[in-house]
Amino acid sequence: MLVCAAFVAMCAFYLAYQRLKRGPDLRLQIAVKCAATAMAAAVALLGCLKNGAAAHWVLLAGLAACAVADGVLCVRFIPGGAIFALGHVLYMVAFCMMRRPGWMSAALFLALIGAASAVLLRFRAGIGRAFPLILAYAAILSLMVALASAQAPLYCVGAVLFAASDAMLGCLAMNRGNTRLDYISLGAYYLGQFLLGLAVLA
Repeated sequence: MLVCAAFVAMCAFYLAYQRLKRGPDLRLQIAVKCAATAMAAAVALLGCLKNGAAAHWVLLAGLAACAVADGVLCVRFIPGGAIFALGHVLYMVAFCMMRRPGWMSAALFLALIGAASAVLLRFRAGIGRAFPLILAYAAILSLMVALASAQAPLYCVGAVLFAASDAMLGCLAMNRGNTRLDYISLGAYYLGQFLLGLAVLA
């Protein structure tokens, strides 16, 4: 029941943010945006209290970092991205604590970073001076997904949705008028976070 309530609340906060984000009240935008991610963290907290594994607490810290990053990103892009990167690192630490990656994870990482590098190099002129930072972030995302692939399915799907959301953000940067992609991108992000929190409880 609590999980269902958290999911409904997350969806409500997500839709509220979509309606408010072009309005004048920045504080309210930040509040509802962070609250949506906080619902995933709340589910993870239930899992931590139930299961008590150290890796789960580390993953909860990652969710908390992402909730903070959601707010910071509305004000300062680079610091917000750095906090998101910290969240990814915490996820990766948690994944390694749960189950060590094998050669398949290494192969997946090389494939993902290779594909990401090829795409980014194609648009390097448009990216400009931010290219090294974006490439580093792509490497972190690729490694997170690769490590998640060795975990239980919920962790893997959550990580893939998170990475897919960021990939769609890159497309949105080049096509800002695509409202549908905007909804899908943010929806994939929140669903991915929620699945990571649910995996801790499951």
